[in-house]
Amino acid sequence: DRLDRALASARRHRTLVAVMLLDLNGFKPVNDRLGHGAGDRLLRIVADRLSARVRETDTVARLGGDEFAVVIEGLAKAEQAALVARKLLDAVAPPVSLDGDEVSVTASLGVSLYPRDADDPAALLRLADAAMYRAKGQGGNTCRFNDSHVDRRMRSGVILEQDLRRAIDNG
Repeated sequence: DRLDRALASARRHRTLVAVMLLDLNGFKPVNDRLGHGAGDRLLRIVADRLSARVRETDTVARLGGDEFAVVIEGLAKAEQAALVARKLLDAVAPPVSLDGDEVSVTASLGVSLYPRDADDPAALLRLADAAMYRAKGQGGNTCRFNDSHVDRRMRSGVILEQDLRRAIDNG
């Protein structure tokens, strides 16, 4: 329903909508080692972190298991989606204390864009899912776009950002 409304608004205002699917890396060992209660608390913490990194008008929803969907509305260009994706990945990464144990998970994130990639919710979700599995297959803690041109530009920007952060940390 939220995605349908976002697409209707985007049609009216001629804006982009980013559909993001995010899957946690390292979640199963948390469930196995600390139990499902701890896993559920971790999912709530991750959901709160994701929600804190998007606007109130955007949507964060748990799809099931350790997978979340994020719908970002009102974008003028694809690069804005890449910035949000980086914020979401950064939000997931800090360690979490669960029952006295510190656990760390990362995320794999896939992005599709309306209207560039597709114009219906099912297709956008399918394309974001495929991009997310590409991110997961490349080691996780990264984002992949459905559009290879946007994906290449985003990766080069993320690599530059990582290099700059490392340079600052090293003085």
